[in-house]
Order: sequence, then structure tokens, then C-alpha cells
Amino acid sequence: MNIQAEKLNVLQQIINSDDVNLIKDIKSLINNRKMDWFDRLSKSQQNNVTEGLNQLDSGNFFSHKKAKKRFGYK
Repeated sequence: MNIQAEKLNVLQQIINSDDVNLIKDIKSLINNRKMDWFDRLSKSQQNNVTEGLNQLDSGNFFSHKKAKKRFGYK
């Protein structure tokens, strides 16, 4: 999918529309859309976060104190 072409296509449809309700709906959608920080991550980053959460859920973790000791920090 070419995102730039898609945006131009949508924009052209909006420009050519005289449907007031469509314009209001689009404006409402844009104003009310809440992007989660997770959505802004790359797929690779999302996979890493998900993997980390799965590790936590399965009990596969250690404390900050142990991590500092493991990596030689006091």
C-alpha cells in the first residue's frame, strides 16, 4: 500500500464531497482518535515489548537489584 497515494485518494474524495455529515464524521474521527504509544512503535519494537510482557507473565524475570549485580553495577 502506498500511503501517500491513499491519503491523496481520501483527500480527493473529501474535496469532491458535498456531504456535510461525512465532513463532520471525518472531523470527529480525527479529533477523537487516540494513538497509543504502542501503535507508534515499529513492528520489531512491538514484538520486543510483547515478548517482554510474555516473559513477565510466565515469571521469567529478575529484580532491578539482581540486574545491576549481574551487569556489574552497584
